[in-house]
Amino acid sequence: MSRVSDTRQRTREAAVQLVAGGKRPHEITVDLVYAAIQQGSRTTINDELKQWKDERTKADALGADLPAAIADAMRTLWVTAVEQGEVVFAEQRGALETALAHAEQQQATISQERDSVLATSRALTEECEALRQQIGTLQAQVASEVASKNQALQDGRALQQKLIALQAETAEQIERIRETQGAQAEEFQAAIASRDTAFQAERDKANERLEVAQARMLQEIDAAREGQRRAESQLTKARERLEQQQASLAELRLDAGRHRRELAERDNRLETLAKIVTDRDRTVVELATARGQLEGMATAMQSLETRATTAESRITDLLAERVPLATARNKRGKQRDV
Repeated sequence: MSRVSDTRQRTREAAVQLVAGGKRPHEITVDLVYAAIQQGSRTTINDELKQWKDERTKADALGADLPAAIADAMRTLWVTAVEQGEVVFAEQRGALETALAHAEQQQATISQERDSVLATSRALTEECEALRQQIGTLQAQVASEVASKNQALQDGRALQQKLIALQAETAEQIERIRETQGAQAEEFQAAIASRDTAFQAERDKANERLEVAQARMLQEIDAAREGQRRAESQLTKARERLEQQQASLAELRLDAGRHRRELAERDNRLETLAKIVTDRDRTVVELATARGQLEGMATAMQSLETRATTAESRITDLLAERVPLATARNKRGKQRDV
């Protein structure tokens, strides 16, 4: 059942409950019904409430001439019939909606299958056209190959005839070559025989020369061995001399080491002496400087003594001058006192 049908059904139920609660049909409003069911739109509730009120008015008009019990029973029956009709309508509507959705789904599936079949048909048509073109191309190629094959057969026959002619010519040439080779072989064998005779004579001479050379070589080998013995003896003597020289060299190295140490000690002594001389020179310079300073100080002392002497003489003179003046002043003072 849809949401709207449920709202309409609950609107009727709420209206019946309000009437049972003491409300009159004309007193029932949309707000009262919405407060009771708490769902749906006010427009749907208003439409259903108006329809219910019209049905209620018609039922009241029909039952105005009837007794109250019969009228109430008729109203209840009417409400039940209406509710049952709405339930059946809702069920049929749901079934129809389901069938419609299924039919739409089937239609969509059929449309997809139709599109797929059409696409397949187009593809097959294109493939057939391509195959036709390929067949035409292949037929043209076959015709061309047949023509080429016929031409090749003709060329093969011509080549076969040429081959037969060439075989005959080749046989004649081979026979001629054999005859020529036989004559050349006889000439070559005669030349080989003459060359063999000359080679044997040359070989005998070479053997004689080789024997002479071997004898000379043996003599030279003996001389070389004798020279080697002499060289070995000289080498032994040279080694002995070398060992003696190495021993002498070792002694010389020891002497050189000792001399180097002595030279190092002398260098150290010379460095020490140089330092002492440097210190002495520096001391002499310092002494000369100190002597100069002392001489300067002595000169300054003499100058100071001279100045002191001069100052003393001046002081003595001043004192000598001031004593008579003081004496005169004292006399004058005494005279004043008297």
